[in-house]
Amino acid sequence: MVVHIAGAGAAGISVAQALLLTGRSLGSVACRDMARARKRCDVLGGGIPSTLDTMQGDPNGAPCLLIVSVPDRHIADIAAALSERPWPRESVALHLSGSVDVEALAPLRTAGFAVGSLHPLKSFVGTPTASASPLADIVCALEGDPAALDAAQELAIQAGGRPFRLATGGRAAWHAGATHACNHLVALVDQALDLLQQAGLDRDTGRSALLPLLRSTVENLRVHQPGQALTGPVVRGDADVVARHLVALQETSPELASAYKALARRALNLAREERNLDQLLAKQIEITLNGEDE
Repeated sequence: MVVHIAGAGAAGISVAQALLLTGRSLGSVACRDMARARKRCDVLGGGIPSTLDTMQGDPNGAPCLLIVSVPDRHIADIAAALSERPWPRESVALHLSGSVDVEALAPLRTAGFAVGSLHPLKSFVGTPTASASPLADIVCALEGDPAALDAAQELAIQAGGRPFRLATGGRAAWHAGATHACNHLVALVDQALDLLQQAGLDRDTGRSALLPLLRSTVENLRVHQPGQALTGPVVRGDADVVARHLVALQETSPELASAYKALARRALNLAREERNLDQLLAKQIEITLNGEDE
């Protein structure tokens, strides 16, 4: 199948590169304007630059694969616009969103496409530079019409990904889990930098200081389940340390203190259930987090 990319942002161009590495032929690479599309084709070393307003397939050609990778809020509108243009019958359209329902592509189904979605669980920023597939070893959530599911699974496997089919009604939970682990980690680090500034580090130095800690934590999670990867004052039962943290947090930001408490309570549950934290020590930490008197 010739592949057309509608929206060559960070995710779209990464998937396009992954497809090129599998030997797929790349057709239109469409962006908001032609200059941006040409730059994307130059990065990929292939494709036909186009705009989202003009891209279309060859109605007399073989079925194609259309990847819709515009921002979530534009998927339905782009699908409606593309459905009014000529395309080969029995083509497949996949969007790359983790949150948008497949039915956003319904106009393309009416136009003869099988529609579905393929959401790689990866944070895409900028343009890919590595020669390895950007989808290598990446879990990809699939959903859609049978023919679209088959095409998405084949694409993911050929690109080195690990596909699975979303449970019915599971899209919101899938995307919330991804968002909480990825986007909120960035927000959490930004909050941590506020605290390191109070300790005397500028934000750039603080970020450099945190990165090895974050890498070691991710490595621990690679090897161990969360309960076994947990370190720090909660799992050690250090209620006095937690209390001092809360004072510093409250001085920095009540919002930051609330976030710390919520995550510390989850850490406390892990410590109790999976690390056999002494119940008396656990209770002392619980009281400290709740702001109660013994």
